[in-house]
Amino acid sequence: MTGTDPATRTSPLRVAAGLLLVGTVLYVLPTALHGNPPVGSASAMLEYVHQRPSWRITHLTNILAVLLWACAFSVATPVLASTTTGLTRALRVVFTASTAVFAVYFSVHAFGLTVAADQYFASGADQAAVLERTETVLILLGSIAFTAQAMLGISIALAGLTLARTMTPRWLGWSAVVAGTGWLTGALLMNFAVIVPFTVLVWLWTALLAVRMWRLSGGSPHRAVTG
Repeated sequence: MTGTDPATRTSPLRVAAGLLLVGTVLYVLPTALHGNPPVGSASAMLEYVHQRPSWRITHLTNILAVLLWACAFSVATPVLASTTTGLTRALRVVFTASTAVFAVYFSVHAFGLTVAADQYFASGADQAAVLERTETVLILLGSIAFTAQAMLGISIALAGLTLARTMTPRWLGWSAVVAGTGWLTGALLMNFAVIVPFTVLVWLWTALLAVRMWRLSGGSPHRAVTG
């Protein structure tokens, strides 16, 4: 492990801990408000969106949450890892790509469906034409959904693997490998019933990791990584 001034190690970890915790809160709350939309029916979906004025801001908040996660790991890994490795570089690339795909996925939710709902319920609207366009939007969402979920799962698994090699306790890193792999598996199976519990596990992990990084930032920097 190379020597580092404690002041330069403390600040990034606290910043990363804050970003990670805020990101998790901003992921959990919109997800709770999102509910279980009726994606199998275009008309029911438009009614569902129309009844939720916060639909757009909810999905934009979810994008912000994942962006904060990506920033947190970008800030933390250079501090927690003793050297820059291929794994840490891969984590940055994959998390950046995951955030981009997730942003596209949730942008279609935020803007595509709200515009369609506004058109559908507008006075004198050609509802049949709007329903046809909405079916296309739903097909697009279904095409992107599991790719976005799979990439987030890979990102979390890579983050856990990186931390398991450098940070104590090691189980904190390995638990993310399990949670991320489970998330990825659910996406490959195209089954949200598998994705959801592993997503919840990731939320718990990010909260624990944020607390751990905050505590490390206030103590001796040599405790942050293994020798």
